[in-house]
This record gives sequence, structure tokens and C-alpha cells, in this order.
Amino acid sequence: MASSRLVHWIFKDWWLKLIAVFAAVLLWLFARLEREYTRELKLGLDMSLLPTEYMVVEQNVDSVNVEIRGKGRYLVRLREFDLGIVLPLSSMKEGRERLRIGPENVNLPEQIEVRSLSPYQIELLIEHRASRKIKIIVPLEGIPAEGYAISAVDYDNTVDLYGTKEVVSAFNQLFSESLNVDGASESFSTSLAIQVPDTAGLITEPTHVQVKVKVEPETTIVLVGVPVDIKGKPLEGQVYLLNKEAKLTLRGPASLLRGFGKDQVQVSISVSSMTPGDYKVPADVSLLPGIKVENSEPAVFRLLIR
Repeated sequence: MASSRLVHWIFKDWWLKLIAVFAAVLLWLFARLEREYTRELKLGLDMSLLPTEYMVVEQNVDSVNVEIRGKGRYLVRLREFDLGIVLPLSSMKEGRERLRIGPENVNLPEQIEVRSLSPYQIELLIEHRASRKIKIIVPLEGIPAEGYAISAVDYDNTVDLYGTKEVVSAFNQLFSESLNVDGASESFSTSLAIQVPDTAGLITEPTHVQVKVKVEPETTIVLVGVPVDIKGKPLEGQVYLLNKEAKLTLRGPASLLRGFGKDQVQVSISVSSMTPGDYKVPADVSLLPGIKVENSEPAVFRLLIR
């Protein structure tokens, strides 16, 4: 009986009760948003005002703890702002500088009060920015799908390296992320980050290298009568090569092997520092990148030094 009266009370004029609950929630939210709160933020340093010919190579802090106060309706919108400590660096020169910062340096909406900053003093070491062009190497990783090969990897292989004169002069080349070609069966493009050492202020422009990879079906060709050259001189005696020609089976992208002749491959054996004797040695085969030796006849070459 009591339960039926309760159900009747709940459903009687239910829409009025719902409006009342909704109004109460709105009133509670409004009160929360109009109330003032104190919060602590940890903000990074914004050095965008530093003239481009200079760079900060040393700083005693990376962030500042800021205590702020404001109404809830402004605090909930902080994520919309690019918060930070904007350092007054427009008139800075080379050398060690000590800066005092205050509320005017905090990038916050004007409705929010800055109550304190810690630390309120920052020490920087500023030096001239040097630059030089250096080579970028893209390392390959993985193997294309069976029956396919990489015929070309195209990219701009130089970038501008910026940093202090001492640091920049120590580099002639940098590497990008590895280019993963594992299982590739068609051409593709990708962007790879340039790997920059963790040295203060050292950056590259651009920061990424755009790479175009050409993938195509493999083919094989056979070259007969490829001459074998002797490189260098033995410590003593005369060199006699018994196998003066080689038969090579080459595998690679069809576009690279199309029209490929024996004049485009070099087979050689180095005899530098060798002493008299009877030797069986493999030959070195110099080929274009992307082409490999699948088979060599003979596999080793006999030579005599007398």
C-alpha cells in the first residue's frame, strides 16, 4: 500500500518535478562557475621573442610554477589557450643574462589573476646561432616482398643544421629514422624524422625528410665472359690468374637490368700484401645499388703467386 502511494507520488506531475531537478542542477552549476578558485600550474618557457640570430644554450630552469586565481567559468577554458611564460628576449645579446619575470610575462586570459611565480628569476646563456648544410642518410630496414625489389629511394639528402658554432662544426652527416621496406610490393612515399643528437639548441630545418620509394618486380639476367681484374701488387712475385672470366647471374629491378651489360659490372681480386702461394679466393663484384649477385661461376678463383 505504501509502495503504491510512493509510485503515485513519483509519477504525479512528473514533468514539474523533472523541471525542478533540472533547474536545481543549473543553479548548482552556475554557482560553481561563478565561484573563485585557486590553482597551481606548471608552465614552460616561451622563447619565441629571441632574435633568430641568437639561441639559448643553457638555462637554469625549464618551467615555472604559477599560482592563479579566477572564477570557475574562466578556469575551465584554460585548455583553449597556449599557456606559457613569454620571456622578454627581444633585446637580448650574446652572453649570460638574468631575467626577472612577473605576471605580465604569463600568457593567461586577463580575467585570471596571477598570485605568485616560482622561481621569479631565470638565468640564460645566449650565443650566436651558426648553421651549415649537412648530408642526411636514410638507412633501410627489412626486405621487400618475394619477387620485388627497391629500384630507387629518392629524397633531398641535405638539410640545414643549426646550433652553436662549436657543435655544428662537429657534424658532417646525420641519419633519419629507418626506412622500413619489409614486405613492400608497390611504390610508396613516407616522412621520416631526422635523428638529432640531444645537444642544447641543436635543430635541423626541415625536421623531417620526405622519401619516395620505387618498388618493382625483380628479374634475372646472366652475363657471360665478365673479365676479372687483379688489383694491387703482392709483396713479392708475379700473379697468375687461372680463371680470367666469370659468369654472373644477377637479380634486381627490371628497370635497372634492362639493357644491363658486362661493361657495367666490375669483378676484381685484391692481391695487396699477399705472399707467394696457391690461392682460391672469392672476387669482389661492384654493382649498382639494388642489384645483387645470385650466382657466380666460378664461386672462387684460383691464382698463383710465383
